[in-house]
Amino acid sequence: MDLLWPALGISVVVAFVFYVLANHWQRMLRQQSWMIRRLTERLQDVEEMSHPEFLRRLNEAAPSPLEQVFTFSFRLSDFFWRDVLNIPEDDLRFIRATGSVPGSVKIERWRGHSVATVTEVLPESKSAGWQTRSLDLYSEGPKTGDEVILWEIPLARPEGTAERPPSLELVIRDNSIELCGHLSPATRHSENGGNGDIDSGHKDEIVFFRVPLDAAHLAEFRSHDPLYEATNGNGNSGGDQLKINRGSWQAFYSSEDENQGIEWHLRVRDLCKKGEWEQWKVLESGSVSVSGEKK
Repeated sequence: MDLLWPALGISVVVAFVFYVLANHWQRMLRQQSWMIRRLTERLQDVEEMSHPEFLRRLNEAAPSPLEQVFTFSFRLSDFFWRDVLNIPEDDLRFIRATGSVPGSVKIERWRGHSVATVTEVLPESKSAGWQTRSLDLYSEGPKTGDEVILWEIPLARPEGTAERPPSLELVIRDNSIELCGHLSPATRHSENGGNGDIDSGHKDEIVFFRVPLDAAHLAEFRSHDPLYEATNGNGNSGGDQLKINRGSWQAFYSSEDENQGIEWHLRVRDLCKKGEWEQWKVLESGSVSVSGEKK
């Protein structure tokens, strides 16, 4: 009897210890099971990230990347105003007093839309200050005839009639920048002599120049970049620069028509090609000749 109670006490202590250990191991197993389940879920999330549908939704929700930047400028000489358009001196004074002068047009092409920023000088009557305007351009695809007017200037004083007054417009149409004229009958008659082309798709409209906004149609206007020469100052000729920059993500185009008194410049930066160009660019160096004395 004397040994019964100590043995009972030891049994109780051993049972309690086993109970505590069982609870401890049970908690550890539950925690490990939860961790394994969380790791499995994270692994599934990582696998789903490579799923095409998930990537498509992610691209749609992500901010649109900037793909291309076009910087365009043009100049109209006095010959254009006086001899090509045949504008009287009185109307020229009216144009200078009321019309703005475009300094540059920057077109930023984002995925899904474009932004055109027009920087222009206000008329002389408004102290000739600079003004910047931005236009958002949205298009689901190329549609013939769609256009956005970037800049417009009247070419004569209004006469108070319903007839559209003569004007000059810079527009974006069919993936190109165009300078168009809606002129008076007398001016249109003189233009048919060879200065400008009648656009059959737009009645009574003369297109003085058309600048495409894609590299394939711009190839004939490729020119050496004066900014490149000013930056490097290494005496490279235009031909050498074109050879080095062939396929580059930056390009410069220009054209000058002395018969019309028109000159334009276009600088293109294709950011879609920038990463590839910086990774794979190869500068072709001329052959190096080593001369030494023959012994």
